[in-house]
This record gives sequence, C-alpha cells and structure tokens, in this order.
Amino acid sequence: MLKDRDKQNNEEALNQEALAIERMITSKKVLRVFRPRSNEICLEFDDGTRLFIDGQLGETLEFSVTGS
Repeated sequence: MLKDRDKQNNEEALNQEALAIERMITSKKVLRVFRPRSNEICLEFDDGTRLFIDGQLGETLEFSVTGS
C-alpha cells in the first residue's frame, strides 16, 4: 500500500513539474535548439528564456529554466 501511495505521489509531482514548465513556455517562440553537452538539450525562446533538459540513458530527466 505504501508503494502505491509513493508511486501516486511521484506521479503527482511529475505532473506538477510538467504543468509548471508548460506555464513557463506557453506562447513563447523557440528561436533555437542546441546541445551544450552530449546528454543535454537546450531550447532557447524568443524572450531569452532557456529550458535545459539533462538526462542519461536509464536515469531520470533533470529540467532547469533560466531567463525570463
């Protein structure tokens, strides 16, 4: 039962993170996409905001946002 609750809490946390990212980038235009490192991708938007997505095969994804 505890595993089910932990899984549900984790899913909710992931959904909340996705929603927060969606709110940050909605209605922004992507200017460019580039790869700063082999395991990272960056989306740069028209207002200077950058969304970095970092991950390794078999690992979790890490997100960070800089700028506006």
